[in-house]
Amino acid sequence: MVADFLHRYLKAGTTSISNLLLHHYHEIGMTTGQLMVYLELKSYLDRGINQPSLKAIADHLGTSEDQVNQLIHEMVSHKLVTQRLVSTASGKDMAVYDFSGLIDQLTKIGDQNDPNTDTKEPTTSREEIFKQIQVEFGRTLSPMELQYVNQWIDQDHYSTDLIHLALKEAVVNGKYTLKYMDRILLRWQQSNLTTPQAIEADRQRYEQRRQNRSNTGHEMTEKIPIFKLNDQ
Repeated sequence: MVADFLHRYLKAGTTSISNLLLHHYHEIGMTTGQLMVYLELKSYLDRGINQPSLKAIADHLGTSEDQVNQLIHEMVSHKLVTQRLVSTASGKDMAVYDFSGLIDQLTKIGDQNDPNTDTKEPTTSREEIFKQIQVEFGRTLSPMELQYVNQWIDQDHYSTDLIHLALKEAVVNGKYTLKYMDRILLRWQQSNLTTPQAIEADRQRYEQRRQNRSNTGHEMTEKIPIFKLNDQ
């Protein structure tokens, strides 16, 4: 019986965790639930299982699959984990979890009191954008979509105010996709419209030009009286 247990114990393998993460996970905005999901995911990744079953993880943690999925979404929104595409031996693309962002967050712990450290946009502002998009789209964003929005903020340097305006314009036009929002943001960027005030001023100029064209067309189409020569 003991031998059987030892065999199962050794076969199960081990999952290591850095004490830096264990002692400071709360300082990078990670909850205990997220830490447990991270450990579960890591236990599979360490064994070469890149797409673990969320149901199995939920069973291990004594929770629901929806809750596990929600915790993963939260980690993506906090840039603790991303999903990247890798090519398999068969040539197909497969999404795998990447925790490089978590490590990056840990490296900043010692710099928090450094006055030269760049201040990041408040997480609450970023989270609010995620919530607004999900409410307007009427669905939960996928991890890949959350990364897409993160890239707008971190790589393209779009402000959350501009993203919010792009969302409003997309909704007005009945287009509930991030690709449509991306085209709006790109158009504003190419037009050097970087603030809500600049966008509003540009919109007013457009409306004024359209009104002027409308008035000009109205004047040209007004009826011209016709007189018969014999009436003179």
